[in-house]
Amino acid sequence: MTGSWGLVVAGALLAWMPAAAGALFVSRVALGRACRAPVFRRPTLVLESDDWGAGSLAQGQVLRAIADTLARHRDATGRHPVMNLALVLAVPDGPAIAADGVYRRVELDAPMLAPVLAALREGASRQVFSAQLHGHEHFWPPTLIASADSSVAAWLRQPPPADTERLPAHLQSRWADASRLPSVPLPAEQIRAAVDEEAAAYRRILGEPPRVVVPPTFVWTREVERAWAAAGVEFVVTPGLRSTCRNARGLPDGDEGPIVNGDRADGLTCLVRTDYFEPARGRDAAYALRALGKAVSEGHPCVLENHRDNFIFDADQAHRSLAELDALCAGALRQHPDLRFLSTVELGRIVRNRDPQWIVRPWRDRLPFVWQRLRHSGRPWKLMRLTGLAALGAVLVGLLGRRPEPPPAAAAS
Repeated sequence: MTGSWGLVVAGALLAWMPAAAGALFVSRVALGRACRAPVFRRPTLVLESDDWGAGSLAQGQVLRAIADTLARHRDATGRHPVMNLALVLAVPDGPAIAADGVYRRVELDAPMLAPVLAALREGASRQVFSAQLHGHEHFWPPTLIASADSSVAAWLRQPPPADTERLPAHLQSRWADASRLPSVPLPAEQIRAAVDEEAAAYRRILGEPPRVVVPPTFVWTREVERAWAAAGVEFVVTPGLRSTCRNARGLPDGDEGPIVNGDRADGLTCLVRTDYFEPARGRDAAYALRALGKAVSEGHPCVLENHRDNFIFDADQAHRSLAELDALCAGALRQHPDLRFLSTVELGRIVRNRDPQWIVRPWRDRLPFVWQRLRHSGRPWKLMRLTGLAALGAVLVGLLGRRPEPPPAAAAS
């Protein structure tokens, strides 16, 4: 009987091992992503908001209201929450374009846009705003000039400042020629010239070089990354992958990745957004606080995506969005008393340098967080449960994992 049971066990193991190996193979991307991303010692919140800068003059008043809201909150080190604003530096000069059909722009430091730039500078001086580059425009100008769409032509030739949110979504991508779909890549020399031009405009307007870039609509290529790095950009914000084109339906496609915090790409350090804070789309403070809780359990910094259209196109929505922003900051501090607020550039330098005051390094300390990432991985976790790898892994994590030691005292700021 003993021999028979031994054969049964051996047979079960022989059957299980290929299934387990298959599950690990199918899950290899998720496993690599979970293991590769840095583990943070403490809860960390980064607020990012896109599309600000050149555009509606209503932004000036709203930006001051956002700054006042952020200034009401401080973390344990006394720091305010920071709204990291991805800036668009120019809008079309409609009358000039209408006159001769040649593209011309109105830039953020034009007298017309002085109220917006003044509000941006005031928020920066209060240490509640941090600027980052979105693009010279939120589109590729030659694509709009060449468009046969009468509504696009009218948008391009209207009196400034125009709102790019009114453009068709595929035309809001800057780093692909979407004049026809699927889009085609831009020539390398045109990319380099455009990046050099927008970096120079950023330095002139903001008084410093761009350190962080947020690609418009998250469509960009490695060629664009090389141009950004050559222009002095240090960090690129991503959604965890790189979309290189617009497909025949106009949707972002050609995905490359996955990307995790700290990955290097052509001289840039990659950062990854975690989730959303978009009250106008139902992703309110309660939603964002759940995202924060999940990020904390996984040892990730919580990097929340937001857009200016939550605040500027509807007065009632703007009021609700400000209230939700206030609730998010208060709730984050209440739920995580050791929370730290960071700017995106600070986050980038931490992950680039693997700063031990912020980042957990011993593998046994990382293990519980990596395990939580796998538990939230969707299909890979289902496969692990079906094959018994989840139960085996739980035992190993319980035996080998440990919670990291408190961060050094010097990390308090």
